[in-house]
Amino acid sequence: MRVQTFFAASAVALLVAGCAIPAPSPSTPAKAGAGARPNAYSGAESRIFDLINAERQHQGLPALVYNAQLDRMAKIQAANMARLRKLAHTLPESQLPTLGDRASYVGYPFGRMAENVAQGFPNAETVVQGWMTSTGHRHNVLDAGVAETGIGIARAPGGGLYFCQVFWRRLTSL
Repeated sequence: MRVQTFFAASAVALLVAGCAIPAPSPSTPAKAGAGARPNAYSGAESRIFDLINAERQHQGLPALVYNAQLDRMAKIQAANMARLRKLAHTLPESQLPTLGDRASYVGYPFGRMAENVAQGFPNAETVVQGWMTSTGHRHNVLDAGVAETGIGIARAPGGGLYFCQVFWRRLTSL
């Protein structure tokens, strides 16, 4: 029990507060069916998708929709964090260091985006629990303006898992 409590505290300490950035060119990107589990997801990514949507539905919010471009962005960030063994929203050492850089790279025309990252969790249930106990991450998950998402998980060489979830938020005013 003591080891489990230590692990949970350590994993939560490795969360990086969710960040959101404004950007020009709001547009509506292509999307899959609302709440439909994407076929492109691994078992853990699919489980995160389901758990996040369950949290949203519990709060009376609509399910997030899978977006292939957001998914690619999340996978790029998870892979870069795992390769560099660094938990961060911005990775100056990578080819696409910022959320905006990744959005431009995949051709995602966005208005405002947010990102949750984490490291040190063993599975989907614990990473979602960690995000839901963190104010910034919880805000991103339960933001009523969020419509679409993408999820990426990568394993560091000989090491732990790195998680990334990207959200799209509609602009309501400038």
